[in-house]
Amino acid sequence: MQLTGFQVQMFKSILDSKWVAVTPLTALVGKNEVGKTSLLKALHKFNPFAPEPYDIVREWPRGHRDGRSKQQVVCSTKFALSDSERSQISELAGQPVTAAELEITKNYAGEFEIRFPAELFPDHLHPNDIDAALKDFPQFPEPVGDAFRTAAKKCETEARRLAAEGLFTDLAAYPEKCTEPLNAARTAGNPQPQHNNENAYVVQFTNKLREVANNLKNSPTIQKKVHEFVIKQIPTFVYMDEYRVFRGSALLDQVADRRSRNQASPEDEALRTILDLAALDLNDLVKKGGSNNETEKEERQYDLSDGAATLTNKVSSNWGQLKYEVQFQADGQQFFTFIKDPKDKALIRLEERSRGFQWFFSFDLLLMHQTKGMLKGCVILLDEPGLHLHPEGQQDLLRRLEVYAEGNTLIYSTHLPFMLNLQEPDRIRVLGETATGMVVSDDLTTTQPEGKLTLQAALGISGRTSFLVADHNLVVEGVDDYWLISALSSLAGRSGKPTLPESLFLTPAGGAAEVTYIATFMVGQELGAIALYDSDEAGNIARDKFVKKWLTRYNNRPAQALQLAEIWGVTGEASIEDLFTEDFYLPYVEGLHAKALAAAGIDKITLHPGGQLVKRVEALFESKGLPFNKGSIAKRIASDINKMTDFGKLPAITAKRGEQLLTAIAAATEKLKAKTSEKE
Repeated sequence: MQLTGFQVQMFKSILDSKWVAVTPLTALVGKNEVGKTSLLKALHKFNPFAPEPYDIVREWPRGHRDGRSKQQVVCSTKFALSDSERSQISELAGQPVTAAELEITKNYAGEFEIRFPAELFPDHLHPNDIDAALKDFPQFPEPVGDAFRTAAKKCETEARRLAAEGLFTDLAAYPEKCTEPLNAARTAGNPQPQHNNENAYVVQFTNKLREVANNLKNSPTIQKKVHEFVIKQIPTFVYMDEYRVFRGSALLDQVADRRSRNQASPEDEALRTILDLAALDLNDLVKKGGSNNETEKEERQYDLSDGAATLTNKVSSNWGQLKYEVQFQADGQQFFTFIKDPKDKALIRLEERSRGFQWFFSFDLLLMHQTKGMLKGCVILLDEPGLHLHPEGQQDLLRRLEVYAEGNTLIYSTHLPFMLNLQEPDRIRVLGETATGMVVSDDLTTTQPEGKLTLQAALGISGRTSFLVADHNLVVEGVDDYWLISALSSLAGRSGKPTLPESLFLTPAGGAAEVTYIATFMVGQELGAIALYDSDEAGNIARDKFVKKWLTRYNNRPAQALQLAEIWGVTGEASIEDLFTEDFYLPYVEGLHAKALAAAGIDKITLHPGGQLVKRVEALFESKGLPFNKGSIAKRIASDINKMTDFGKLPAITAKRGEQLLTAIAAATEKLKAKTSEKE
């Protein structure tokens, strides 16, 4: 089962978080003290590795004592069922189960409840269980009288009816009720052996009835069977809020002594984690380290070598392309952890590695330890990971979390902009405070000031978009669009024609998908955004996502989506290069790629007809094994346009489509302003 949503109620500062949709990797963004930790802790206690019950005395919200109840649901969850789980539940239920999701709750008393329709999993026994209980009714020992046989069959039929209808109380009383009619039906005159056979059958039948009634009374119902099955499928929840850096060296006898006195330090616990993952026993290492027996010394070194190999196998795959190797050594009671780099054969102590490596090594080991080495099928909850990493390290950690989310569900809280992946706005959940406590939303517009700063900072530091963010923004697919649209607008201004509005900032993205997520974040932060897409498959998909998923949600926000083919009134595909004719565009291609074309034996470019101009050029270059840089072409054309003094210098089709494009963008900007005015 995979977690798809949860809700926390009446837990510390949270009266009702509302339902929180969960993706395999989900980020919780909000200011400090808003309740991120409480949210994660309430979720963690739903099904932790080690028992950790809800504490109604310490965790019930202050000021609401009058409503305190052990039956209060603390955490409600929704889980998606796999095909295999659905199949097994169908078998238990005795009917096809098509439900894709189940809702499970847990209250302060620690009781799980599965909320499913009663008709789907009724509170009675499965017919197969009843049939199994009734299958061994005693057979008639022949001979018996016909009247007795008829009475016995009638009693057995009635017993089966009572069982099938779940009337187990009546079934328990039935042995006494059926004794009288059976005795009355016995053959008159007590002929032998019928008399003995009939008497024996009455005893056997009534004893069997009592056994059946008792077994059925204690058999689990369909609902109970499904309940037990589902509860066993709930993934384990792992919570981490301490990300200490491990030390790999220690005096083993001193560590063991402190642990025996319950005075272990954090460094001692870190070493214990390393040894546990390596399947090494601290006390055994101490004992053999103090021995003068050469055999025991040799055994200890073998154990250390094998333990290091065991640990390496568990964690080395987490370290990217470089497969580091862990090695353990000991001299008496002095223990060392070395990390061996395949590029450098020298052994380097863990403490002498970079701080970044030490942090990631420690994080991996701690997470492995917390999940008992089962880094699959878990719900991993991380509270503010990466706080002490530099920005580049935080970006590395974010990539690491992507890996951990494969096969797990991972939810983390943060207020760090580098810990947000702007390409995945669907993952972000916003935490805010209301008059009734903390709530969670996937609406990016509800962010309170501190959380808003995190989102805006993330938006501002996103690679190519470091210079964006104005009240009104135009997001285009790439720098080609940026250069050409800017040049056309400048030329329009010199020609006395309408230009781009002065309030509009152009932001180049890295493709259609990036246009969507950048524009989405802008809209989420109450900034006006126009998203301009090419008319091709990628542009269509990205535009549909922006319009159908985000603009419908933020329909009161200033946002517009434009597509080139619609602006120009053409059918088929179109990109910014389709401003130009082949006669205008191809000489630039030939001039800037003259050497490569000459080497390929091409004097003049001839393209296949139909489709985007730039894609046809790219196809030609690819067929000849030549590199093509459309950005250099766009930049050179933009430079030449900037030298022109009048729009009339442009080819007619370029002038027409250029004016159409600038006019459409200006009209969309006016709509942004109108939306902004409505809000004000």
